[in-house]
Amino acid sequence: MLSWASGVIALIFIGYYGILAIFNPPNAIGQQFVLTEFPPQSISPWIFAKPITWFSYAGFLYWAFGLEAQRSHFLKFSGRTRRFLFIITALIAFGALYEIFFNFMLWSALEVLCNATQPSPCSPDNVYNPYPNLRSPLSLTFSTKVVTMVFAMAVYSLYYLHRVDKEIDKRSQDRPSRLTPREMEELEGLRNAPIARSQTLTAASKERSDIPDYSRSKQGP
Repeated sequence: MLSWASGVIALIFIGYYGILAIFNPPNAIGQQFVLTEFPPQSISPWIFAKPITWFSYAGFLYWAFGLEAQRSHFLKFSGRTRRFLFIITALIAFGALYEIFFNFMLWSALEVLCNATQPSPCSPDNVYNPYPNLRSPLSLTFSTKVVTMVFAMAVYSLYYLHRVDKEIDKRSQDRPSRLTPREMEELEGLRNAPIARSQTLTAASKERSDIPDYSRSKQGP
């Protein structure tokens, strides 16, 4: 329920502000998620944030709660499947981490150029990425928060898969101790029961006892 509620909130933000962009196209992709605040400061002067911020929070909660809800299914996956998922998730984390560093580097460089050419400092929310040559530039605030959300999802997924592996290892080690009291009693009875010798071994030992021991007889002069 928490996962679906967070997902619905994320869809509401992305859908509402996406529709606004259709009727009033912004100068940069994602700018409509950055230049406004929700709720408006006139309604909530202390608690407010950009729509892309709410979207990234709700998206991360949707992913995290969804993973925890599917824990029983992940415990049934084979070791090969879990290792494959771990590698793919690590690849996604690697790509998102690179984009984060690239965006912040470009953001800082454009901020320096923007403030050097204008008498008043320009807003960081108005800085956009002109690379590659898109039809519309990409808002750096929007893209940075999106790739940061993807990186956070990937890191949490790696941590989650590691926990699943540890729990499976622990269950395999503790499996004998998970027997019911009756099974433990039967197992203990089997351990303490005397080992019955077979009739063949009993007959062979009897025949051996009937053979005279000449090694103990006195030897002649």
